[in-house]
Amino acid sequence: MQLTGKHILITRPQPENQLSCEVFHQWGAKALPLPMMRIDALTDNKAYIRSQIFDLDLYDKVIFISKNAVRHGIEWIDDCWPMLPVGITWVGIGKGTSTLLDDLGFDLGITAISTDHSGQTSEDLLSQPLMKDVEGQKILIMGGEGGRTKLETSLVERGAMVNHLALYTRNKINYDSEQVADAESCDVILITSGEGLENLVDTLCQHNKNWLNKLILTPSQRVTDIALQLGWKNVINANGADDNSLHAALTQL
Repeated sequence: MQLTGKHILITRPQPENQLSCEVFHQWGAKALPLPMMRIDALTDNKAYIRSQIFDLDLYDKVIFISKNAVRHGIEWIDDCWPMLPVGITWVGIGKGTSTLLDDLGFDLGITAISTDHSGQTSEDLLSQPLMKDVEGQKILIMGGEGGRTKLETSLVERGAMVNHLALYTRNKINYDSEQVADAESCDVILITSGEGLENLVDTLCQHNKNWLNKLILTPSQRVTDIALQLGWKNVINANGADDNSLHAALTQL
């Protein structure tokens, strides 16, 4: 598919939404911003978060679920640690997360996660050799409130002692029919999470069931399956939530 002149609906949260819009504009598309959720820092458990960050040096591995986890996590780490604690294996899920960690000076323990399509999901991370022999290890997972528990459950089953540290919340953004009117011109919808997809269906399909006929790109097979179950008819798995993966999937159509 040639992107020139195509209308691409970008649904990821801010600030990534604006950045993605700028990138797709550069590729010749008309990007339509419509974030499906808002990311807000947790404010009611600061004492607990601070105590966990002060204990970072007690962990063998620290896993960041998303770029939002990195952004919120680094603020706490910078506040509590003059230098990054040593002896920790730092891991990011997804190319964008790993790239951001690398840019911030984290010495990543699993570099393959950031360089190919084998590390975009929790399942992919769990298949890495470094994550298989974790018996007796202490692992901290930094992410948002709620969300999937697959990673934590699997690591506990493998004998690890796992803590999940919630740093932010994901809150649905509600739109009325006038606010989504411009989005109806889109040729393609880019989805970057299962929760975002469910919010999209709640937001758009209550106004117009024809949305289910739109071409939709997802970041993984799991989200593809969710889209099909929700009634979407034209779904493409881009094997990644980063802009380059989504762009590559579009240009191959």
